[in-house]
Amino acid sequence: MVEPIERLIAGRYRLGPVIGRGGMATVHRATDTRLERDVAVKLLRPEVGADPDLAQRFRREALAATVLRHPNIVACLDAGTDGDQPYLIMELVEGEDLAARLKRGGRLAPSQVARIGLDVARAMGVAHLRGIVHRDIKPGNILLAGDGRAMVTDFGIARLAMDAEATLPGTTMGSIHYFSPEQARGMTTTPASDVYGLGLVLFEALTGERAWTGDSSDAIALARVGTVAPSARERRAEVPAELDAVVRRALAPDADDRYPSGAAMAAALEPIVAATDPSSPTLVIPIPVARGPESRSPTPSAPTGGRSSRPAGSARAGRQGPRAGALIVLMAALLAGIGLSAALIAAMSDRQGSALATRQPTQAPDVAPTPTDPPATSEPTASPTLAPSAAPTPTLTPVPPGEVADLCEVFFELACGLAPGRYSPSKFEPPFALELGEGWSALLHEAQIVTLVRDEGLVTFASGIATVFPDGQETTTRGRPRDLIEAFIATDGVGSSDGASVRIGGRRGLSVDLAPTGGERVALFTSDSASFFLEPDRTTRVLAIDVRGGTVIIAIEPSAGGTLDEILASADGAAATIDWP
Repeated sequence: MVEPIERLIAGRYRLGPVIGRGGMATVHRATDTRLERDVAVKLLRPEVGADPDLAQRFRREALAATVLRHPNIVACLDAGTDGDQPYLIMELVEGEDLAARLKRGGRLAPSQVARIGLDVARAMGVAHLRGIVHRDIKPGNILLAGDGRAMVTDFGIARLAMDAEATLPGTTMGSIHYFSPEQARGMTTTPASDVYGLGLVLFEALTGERAWTGDSSDAIALARVGTVAPSARERRAEVPAELDAVVRRALAPDADDRYPSGAAMAAALEPIVAATDPSSPTLVIPIPVARGPESRSPTPSAPTGGRSSRPAGSARAGRQGPRAGALIVLMAALLAGIGLSAALIAAMSDRQGSALATRQPTQAPDVAPTPTDPPATSEPTASPTLAPSAAPTPTLTPVPPGEVADLCEVFFELACGLAPGRYSPSKFEPPFALELGEGWSALLHEAQIVTLVRDEGLVTFASGIATVFPDGQETTTRGRPRDLIEAFIATDGVGSSDGASVRIGGRRGLSVDLAPTGGERVALFTSDSASFFLEPDRTTRVLAIDVRGGTVIIAIEPSAGGTLDEILASADGAAATIDWP
């Protein structure tokens, strides 16, 4: 008898048994023969792989998701194409998904629901900081690991899964039960949309029932539009009032009245979990609340010369989104080794993913204020549930005069503060050095991408640019400054200013101001380690500089609700000090 030959994906991943099936893919247990470890391999269904648009979007969005690393996120390790079949390599999690747990055992204890909610909210918060909106938070995408963690899967490709379910025969739209009102109406999704999805998941886990039902898919989806969700406490009396209030705020019909991000919802769940689970290894940190848009300058209009909008359909990777209203709650073990000032925490908590509403409501509709609702104030407040935890004091390390420092280490997506001085990012190629004043923090520091951030916006340095998206599809480029700028100007759905010659650090280059002409983010370029997207409702200045060893892109982007001039006031001063060795 001849033994069947085991299939190898990309010459590396040996497929094992099928462990899951979905609307667009089959998931196998597999072995990474190079690293000798077990992984999960997600293979697109042939019908999906045959659609050039879906296959291309799958690869682009899967690559964007590979930057997410967090204990509550199922890591996306690799993505590519084996022959004509796109694949995704994921961390293998031993356990079951929440949908199977609820089907098997019914509703869960409120303390367990709060713990799951906190884990999922933390995962969402990390993704939102990267500008990635999940769009399909549901029990089937929440894995319950054997060590007790809840972990979220399918970041970056959930929207493609829903598209596949809607268009391929033999699939079902199970996600409709967890749509936000804006998704049901076909509007743009934001981090608040993920918050709504988590609210629906927690309601179901608490009560054993879905919040919305109907006789048809349309009826189920539209039932929540403009309608306040029921109270879990009214259906199950032992649900704590504080937990019920968090769920009800998450389910506010108006996105502006929900928690603006996963980080903000995690901050509200933290004291509830700590009060019911003394073994929880977390620390409550006071949460500052973002200023509303009324305190910001008007959003600039898009540059002229725009073309028809073309949705990019994916989330940005490798760069920080703009302002929003809460910080990630750090684990106490991390805080022991990190000195973070209250000012830095406030600044970082105020930045989020694209297209989100920054207004912080004073009260959700029909929900009485509770200790878990962040107050509408710019000052941090401690939760009355637990003894307040003092915020860390500033510990920025001064840069000695005449010396050049490396950037500080970034932990769990939270930026680290930089004291005034001269810096040279040691990981970035080709090397450069620049002078920074007060107020800057390091958000990313990798071989081909460095992002510096402050209240007014952020500055990203990127190298190794080989792929652009002039017509929405990946196109390779020689990577010269003029080639790149011309491709950026030609990108569908982007308005631009006229290109201008610049000189930075003695090197010649070109500059252009870009902004999406529609309401969607637009993919601009991709390096080996990250992708960059233009965010709607703001103008980004992009410079391509010809340096020894290649071309460096410098992207200067204002915070949401801010103007390009506000961030340029600081960024131009730093750029004038750049040296290219």
